[in-house]
Amino acid sequence: MDFDFTVRQKILRDTVREVMEKEIIPIADEYDKNKLLLDRRRVNELFRKLLPLGYVGVLIPKELGGYGLDHISYGILYEELFRAYGSLAMCINLQSSCGGIHVSGTPEQKERFLPPILKGEKIICNAVTEPNAGSNPAQIETFANLDGDHYILNGTKAWITNASISDIAIVMAQTKEGGDAAGLCHLIVERDVSPYETTEIPKMGMRSSPTAQVVFRDCRVPKENLLVPPGQGLEKILKLFQTGRASMAVGAVGLAQAALDASIRYAKQRYQFGKPLGGHQLIQEMIADMSAETEASRLLTFKALSMLDKGARCDMETSLAKFYATEAAVRVTSMAIQLHGATGLSEEMPLERFFRDARSWTIPDGPTQIQKLIVARGVLGISAFR
Repeated sequence: MDFDFTVRQKILRDTVREVMEKEIIPIADEYDKNKLLLDRRRVNELFRKLLPLGYVGVLIPKELGGYGLDHISYGILYEELFRAYGSLAMCINLQSSCGGIHVSGTPEQKERFLPPILKGEKIICNAVTEPNAGSNPAQIETFANLDGDHYILNGTKAWITNASISDIAIVMAQTKEGGDAAGLCHLIVERDVSPYETTEIPKMGMRSSPTAQVVFRDCRVPKENLLVPPGQGLEKILKLFQTGRASMAVGAVGLAQAALDASIRYAKQRYQFGKPLGGHQLIQEMIADMSAETEASRLLTFKALSMLDKGARCDMETSLAKFYATEAAVRVTSMAIQLHGATGLSEEMPLERFFRDARSWTIPDGPTQIQKLIVARGVLGISAFR
């Protein structure tokens, strides 16, 4: 495995890091302290700042309007954005996936939907999770009944990022009475054509990222908006989970690095007992532990990203990166608060934001316990799932 970034990747990292320091981190502090939600106007403004850097469409082929970069470059971009502002990174990361339209869409769907998504003119959300269906998408209850030239969509989705500011929802639904994996499909639901309702969900971490419950009531979706036909929905979402879990690991690395950076600065600046805080042995132990956790997370994460670049199946590797990196981010951000003492508890410092964001990151795209079952299945060849 090659652990060195290319010259181009190093330039990319340095460029985006400078933008984060000057333009994004101050916004993060302002919005989080005041518990402000990233509304549509603000998201559009920030999209325009970050579009030239490749954040939206980083993995989308150039012929479809994206940047056509590799997963390693994706990891570099999003580690820096999560280090700066996790809530914004969630919004843009989801937008960058294009809801899988670039992979599964018909030529007509790609031509119609990808340009406005990649330009940030249309905001998307992926509506999979439900009140009674999370880690097992085969249990989805939202039902799409084909009625002539339309699907009639009924159901409720929960914890959907970008939902309240979205123009388009990529909805996973059941088409088979009684429900099983063979009936799952994906639909492109345009809000102005097929209206749906959203209710914002207040939360502990990533709290300025729009996250909502979505309700579909006799929502009529044109048949030509079928993205993934019945029977292929589960397979498609499981493949997307690999990329999704790797991206969660990238986010966790960014959060851990932000906490480590803050702790290093503080340990050099703060004096106790006549010398810098960092001159005390137990503080050095904490810095060493935080560094090891962060670097181990990064290595696991970039290994998973490199496997995605090769097109290899890597459900075990992405799950390993996701559970280790997210749990490590909780430990690192907690140690950072401890190292800062009472100052770390203050909302005047970003440490408590890093901790809240990291703690919330162990759950989406399958909680730690589910990821461990996937890893153990790969190691043992024995599945704990039915």
